Amino acid sequence: MSKLEDLVDKIVASDVLIIGSEGAGSRAALAAAEQGCDVTIVSKGKIAKSGVTIMAGADITLDGTSLHKLGFAGDPEDSEEKFFRDIVVQGFYINNQRLVRAYVSSAPARVRELLDWGLRVSSAGRREINTTGVEIMRVLTSRVRNFGNIQIIEDVMVTDLLTKNGKVLGAVGVDINTGEFVLFKSKAVILATGGWHEAYLFNTGSEGLSGDGQAMAYRAGAELTNMEMVTFCPNVILWPQIYRGSIFLYILGMFQGTLLNSKGKRFLEKYHPSIVELATKTEWNKLLLSIFSMREIYERKASPHGGVYFSLKGLTKQDLENSEAFVIMPNWKFQGTDYTKLVENMLNGELVEVGPAAHYFEGGIKINEKCETSLHGLYAAGECCGGLFGANRVAAATTEILVQGAIAGKYAAEYAKKLPNQIEVNVSQVKKLKGKVFAPLKRKEGVRPLEIKRKIQVIAQENIGVIRHEKSLANALKQLSKIKKNELLKLCPSTKVPEYNMEWITTLEIENMVQVLEMSARAALIRKESRGVHYRLDYPNVDNNNWLVEIVIKRANNGMKAYTHPITITDVKPPKGVMSFEESILKAIEICK
Repeated sequence: MSKLEDLVDKIVASDVLIIGSEGAGSRAALAAAEQGCDVTIVSKGKIAKSGVTIMAGADITLDGTSLHKLGFAGDPEDSEEKFFRDIVVQGFYINNQRLVRAYVSSAPARVRELLDWGLRVSSAGRREINTTGVEIMRVLTSRVRNFGNIQIIEDVMVTDLLTKNGKVLGAVGVDINTGEFVLFKSKAVILATGGWHEAYLFNTGSEGLSGDGQAMAYRAGAELTNMEMVTFCPNVILWPQIYRGSIFLYILGMFQGTLLNSKGKRFLEKYHPSIVELATKTEWNKLLLSIFSMREIYERKASPHGGVYFSLKGLTKQDLENSEAFVIMPNWKFQGTDYTKLVENMLNGELVEVGPAAHYFEGGIKINEKCETSLHGLYAAGECCGGLFGANRVAAATTEILVQGAIAGKYAAEYAKKLPNQIEVNVSQVKKLKGKVFAPLKRKEGVRPLEIKRKIQVIAQENIGVIRHEKSLANALKQLSKIKKNELLKLCPSTKVPEYNMEWITTLEIENMVQVLEMSARAALIRKESRGVHYRLDYPNVDNNNWLVEIVIKRANNGMKAYTHPITITDVKPPKGVMSFEESILKAIEICK
């Protein structure tokens, strides 16, 4: 038996390894398998029941003319070029325009194939079809399971990538149920691990979204970009406690409802009517309502639980049932919960406390239009990537996972087929990574993981939230540095057995959360302006003279290296000048008419 086999409990070999099983991962698997590659999908949970795709609303966006050609009403006056322009303008011009082009040009084909595969559509609009994340995963998973050359491995947390001579050749991880240490050997790896929602105390994601892919890529030496860009979802329920974390009122708020501060005042009235319309009737609501709500909170006009109030005062039951919200959430059932009683109480005058929750991450692993990262053999797709949406996502993330999943699978397969079958991993690297993974179980004393996780989440919530400034960002970096030095190597799960030890899994996630938050805070501190979802109280203007750049982060010998890099421009040339945040929004409205 070789030394390598002595180190691991199981070895899984394939041409293409996909880490993450949901929208982007499943679509990538199909693309790679169609080219004859042996594919392994590794999921931290159960396929089609983990990650964030199943929680999507979900609209799938494409240009109106293409939508019209697919048999929906669409907008025949729209075009791919207009869609391209709008994504760039709404992304505040720091998008990688090659990624935007891939998005808008591939979207029609990705939608057509989903329809051909049996996707059920509830409605359609000017630039989108509406379905659910559950339905998207039903369609994708059905096809994935029918491919003989796709192996699905569930309940395994991949902890690190394997590298040799500057190439990625697989990964290692732990089987959550058995505690076994698993080695994955592959010619190409695709990361499709989603965002880092769990790093925030208040978020809209599911469990397990702890920035694993971004952190693994960073440790392996890959570049990351736009990590300061975090979208928060407004109108997420803070109180009553029973509904805490629900986005029910966010969806309802697109059609009905009013926001009030603690003084009972409608605070949206202080803004330009065009901005208010954008904030209440379009996908811009995430950016605008989050900032406007947090401004009230900063001005000491917060509700008792730190948010603002959502009111249905003046509306009737008939008003609500005639709105599109009732079509999307029939009988006030949403994601398995019945909100009928909540709606009744609100119609009777009850005010519900809502606030912004971490929702989507524009920043992530830097990729090109082939979904290649800066490391040979490593690809990435979906929310774990950065660059497509710049500083503000208005177009759909569901389209992103479909488009980038297909691209990543295609090019990863082409790369894998050029390599010899024999994959030689670095045995000493495997030994070192195994030691790191199992070290917490060998400690007799230390700090409890859940205590440190909560501490990290509070740091993120209070310092790297909707509104930032130098003091808060510097404080975040200082506190994260203390955790790295004093507590990260002392994490000690109370249970020492590796089998189904979720406290141990939390311990492994904490390093990832600390690293992604450090990257995010460091990039936010460098960017001395406000742009899209990055809003700095001390630099409130959008500065196109100095900050039309992306901030790239990479691991260096002396720690984390961050530097600016020119943005990728192909078609839409950004304007010069400095303007207020509100002026930049009005300018975008004018351009995108």
